Amino acid sequence: MKRNTTFKYHEDPEALHIGTLEPHAYFIPFAKNQNPFDKRENSDFFELLDGEWGFRYFDSLIDLEKNFLSIKPSHTIPVPSNWQLLGYNGTNDLDVPQYTNIAYPIPFDPPFVPDDNPVGIYSRDYNHTPDGRDRIMTFEGVDSCLYLFINNDFVGYTQVSHSTSEFDITPFLSSGNNTITVVVLKWCDGTYLEDQDKIRLSGIFRSVYIISRAKKRVHDYHIITELSQDLKTAVIKVNVTADCEYEVQFNGEPGEEFTINNPILWNAENPHLYKLTIETEDEIIGEKIGIRKIEIRDGVILINNTAVKFRGVNRHDSYADTGYVAGYERLEGDITLMKQHNINAVRTSHYPSAPQFYELCDEYGLYVISEADLESHGCVDAHYTFTCDQSDYAGIALLAKDPMFNKAIIDRQERMVKDFINRPSIMFWSLGNEAGHGPNMVDAYNYIEAQDNSRLIHYQSLHKLDDTPDIFDFVSGMYWSPQSIKDFANNESENRPFMLCEYCHAMGNSPGDLEDYHEAFHSSDRLCGGFIWEWCDHALIQGTAENGKIKYGYGGDFGERHNDGNFCMDGLLYPDKTPHTGLLEAKQVFRPVRVSKQDDGKFPFTSYLHFTDAGEVLDCAYEITDGGEVIHRGEIEFSVEPFKSVEISVMEKDEGEYIRFIFTAKHDTLWCKKGYYIGHEQIKLSNRNYATVSNDSGGKINLTEKDLEFIITTNETTYIFNRRKAQINSINHKKIELLDKPLEFNFFRAPVDNDHMKNDWYRLHLHDYDIKVYETKAEIENNRVIVTVSQSFGWNKYRPFVRMDVHYIFYNNGRIEIAGKAGFTDKVTFLPRFGIRLFVPKSFSQVMYLGYGPFESYIDKHQAAHFGKFECDIAEMHEDYIKPQENSSHFGCKYMQITSDEVTLRFETDKDFSFNASEYTQEELAEKKHNYELEKCESNVICIDYHMAGVGSAACGPALDAKYRVPLPDIEFKFVIIMT
Repeated sequence: MKRNTTFKYHEDPEALHIGTLEPHAYFIPFAKNQNPFDKRENSDFFELLDGEWGFRYFDSLIDLEKNFLSIKPSHTIPVPSNWQLLGYNGTNDLDVPQYTNIAYPIPFDPPFVPDDNPVGIYSRDYNHTPDGRDRIMTFEGVDSCLYLFINNDFVGYTQVSHSTSEFDITPFLSSGNNTITVVVLKWCDGTYLEDQDKIRLSGIFRSVYIISRAKKRVHDYHIITELSQDLKTAVIKVNVTADCEYEVQFNGEPGEEFTINNPILWNAENPHLYKLTIETEDEIIGEKIGIRKIEIRDGVILINNTAVKFRGVNRHDSYADTGYVAGYERLEGDITLMKQHNINAVRTSHYPSAPQFYELCDEYGLYVISEADLESHGCVDAHYTFTCDQSDYAGIALLAKDPMFNKAIIDRQERMVKDFINRPSIMFWSLGNEAGHGPNMVDAYNYIEAQDNSRLIHYQSLHKLDDTPDIFDFVSGMYWSPQSIKDFANNESENRPFMLCEYCHAMGNSPGDLEDYHEAFHSSDRLCGGFIWEWCDHALIQGTAENGKIKYGYGGDFGERHNDGNFCMDGLLYPDKTPHTGLLEAKQVFRPVRVSKQDDGKFPFTSYLHFTDAGEVLDCAYEITDGGEVIHRGEIEFSVEPFKSVEISVMEKDEGEYIRFIFTAKHDTLWCKKGYYIGHEQIKLSNRNYATVSNDSGGKINLTEKDLEFIITTNETTYIFNRRKAQINSINHKKIELLDKPLEFNFFRAPVDNDHMKNDWYRLHLHDYDIKVYETKAEIENNRVIVTVSQSFGWNKYRPFVRMDVHYIFYNNGRIEIAGKAGFTDKVTFLPRFGIRLFVPKSFSQVMYLGYGPFESYIDKHQAAHFGKFECDIAEMHEDYIKPQENSSHFGCKYMQITSDEVTLRFETDKDFSFNASEYTQEELAEKKHNYELEKCESNVICIDYHMAGVGSAACGPALDAKYRVPLPDIEFKFVIIMT
């Protein structure tokens, strides 16, 4: 087999970039009569090539014709895009969208890649008028590599998918029409360094443009800001690389070094930017400068001399309709949402973002971990033998110690650092993610340190196959428990700061431990915060279902050879960028002001801002409620300095049950309007008993005993109790049947993604148990019927998982009490819930409750909710996770009632409880893989939970804390049902 010798670089780790210009700081030159701070598209020297290109697709590079440059394309494709999303999926399973987390999508055979290497050939005409200026063709993102041709001439080759590559194409252009051809390969030797946790796609996915430059010009520049220790003096130094005359101006003054007294410092709360220009004979470059410093002092990370907590997220380029493609408006939309939800930091996981993203972070105010395009997680599987200890992760470092990849690893650091060295929002350079530790990573660290010592260097993956020293500036971890990071801060043998670069895995109904992490981070200045995994669910639109729902595809939906299922559905946003309740929870945990109550009735306001008086940016209103009803409203003027507290007096005397402080934006900003909701604090003022008292209605109650039934009748109600199953089969109230199925005890929930112990639930058959009834008896006492039951619940193979003694008390006034004791076997180590379940007619649709709402709430996930009285239709009480699971429970309820036109069912217990009202059964939610497959139940399903376990973040994190679990092995309980 003869190979086309043109394509010889993509399996050569020494030939990373052929014919490219040297990396340099990102900038766009403008004509001297233009505003150099305008959008880049308005520059006279900027020519965007995005749009329709000719396109030809091949399953394999081997299939490419020798004369491919002379063959006109028969199809077109938009640039930027990913070709798999436009119908180019090959004729086999090698080129479909593929979600894989750790495992490589190709055989592990570096530097080689499969012969069946899919290829996209892009082509377009380009009209050129020579004017003495050079034409620099720029690619901002191509997966995984490209060969560039102008007319029939080879221009060059480049790789590193998420970095900018430039070619001087001037020598290859002729006057008039030219043909540009770009050959993009799905895989290259760089694929081994790009094994990020994402849906794998290919093509030109970021913008392509041509910049017109003078022959003699500015090539690069580095802006250095130095702050005095007292922050009162700043020196700005500008190092320019040029082969022409130029002038640097700052505040109208020329020079290359400038001193500013009392500078306005850049930070995420006040992202102040100064303007600087570099001007040549016919170009002007505008640069926005943020003056700030980051350092470590006494084991604490400081920004502008202040210990900062990073309230961050990890962000991929992920869009359900366009894959990796994100234009300026979408980047701005992501950043706006982050700011609106009190997020102050972002990690560009696990590759550099587009240049405009960093500029937007500068403008809006986000602290950035800029991460190199580097991950070799698949080495773990490649290193394993089938019999080895699968907990041994050292194999992840195979490439970190392989000399073959030393040049490539350092190249990826160079391209990131040189591109974005002038961006003030970048606090940290990150060497990459989950690539292990070895000599290559030490060289990478040393390279960055030599280039830029004004920032800190981040790296988390310290698994190693040798004795390479740990040289990193601070310790970075993933998914440590809150207690673990507290223990770190108390460890006297380690004096470095600590960061969680990933935590609170936000998969499905999650995360449930954000508040615990907040408390841990604030227990020590050495704990500088963390970055939630992750920002958005990864999924792709696959059409529209018959019920009108969008069909979102995740791992396994594309016909991949191997996949990691819905593990990519782990974001704070749905694929369409709609917030999960998890994002609302994060917003509330990250609220800038917290309020408590003192014994003297005063309310301390504590600021969690770092640089801003909270009263200068926030308005505060309050409302006092009783029984969920607002009885008083007011407004508060306040002032509280960063991380200080002030005491606020609100009421002359205690009144009401709760007071809720509501904080809103005081002014219009880039990311919100005045009055935009920022967060709240709700404080309990008094206790109130909501339990109804059973009064004798004066009517008589009757008991009829049969072999398999107890029939209880009152003036308005008839109950049928099934003695064989020890269940209430029927409740007929006011001649209306209230139960479509027998009332039952409920131990199961549709597993949330964090319920990794769910297999034990299925083994014990918590979801479809058999009932053993040892005894039932009934008696009339004080005009009540008391049914006493001894029973157990279980299935084959094991002892019953629970034994229960239950008393059913039927009153003569439409009231039922179900009370008893439950003792669980030691095989039940984690119980998802304990409660009762009712199937009621569809006519019961209006829900009212006094508890935590309006969002779903759980024992460990209710910060965003607040206690109040809420009403809604049952059809609205469903959180539509793409992978169906338990959802929309409401925590801390005093009572709940559901109403039809004629009857109201009210539920209480002898303590605060949780409930769920749904059009779907838990079995349906557990069985279906996608939300668009769900079928509604013929009844409405009511779950009253004496206990509902928290949701946690254990899909990739610590196990659920004991305080959020259902208490075992013994439970005493009481449920109350009232019919009116």
